[in-house]
Amino acid sequence: MGKEYETFVRSIDELAEGQEVQLTIRDLTPGPRKYRCRVVKAIVYNSPDKLPDGDTLRVRSWTGVMYPQPRMMRIVKEVGDIVPGIPHGETLRKK
Repeated sequence: MGKEYETFVRSIDELAEGQEVQLTIRDLTPGPRKYRCRVVKAIVYNSPDKLPDGDTLRVRSWTGVMYPQPRMMRIVKEVGDIVPGIPHGETLRKK
């Protein structure tokens, strides 16, 4: 069985099935590295049948509400611990 991760998204639609997406994930797997965060590029699937050997991805809204159906994902690339750009809060403000 794979590892278990968590991510926060503005909209569940950001997780288009079968397409590469950049995510900030938090490791939920028991052990010394629990809660470690990192930025990755991953391919996400809606059903465990489509990626039986993948890792479980629990998805939360920006406010922390857990979506009922976990996704499966395969990490394609490590982006790094820090990604330059605008902080999340700044992207949500209306102009």
